Amino acid sequence: MDDESHITIEIRGSEAAVVEAAQRISDLFLSSGPCRLRRIPGERDVEVRVYADVSRGPLDGGYPDPGETAQVAGY
Repeated sequence: MDDESHITIEIRGSEAAVVEAAQRISDLFLSSGPCRLRRIPGERDVEVRVYADVSRGPLDGGYPDPGETAQVAGY
């Protein structure tokens, strides 16, 4: 990532909790939304990554418009 306003957030926990956390992040920032859940071998937890642009404020948050998807998911 070459833009300092783009971050990657890794969330671990129960499936319901990580999906809820990813949704809340998407409510605050332009984001990829929750990416595919990954099971952690030998553990009950799952992991999900969310890619977010923190330069946009809460009123600008949510899932990207179709034209913006490539910009957020592409890094």
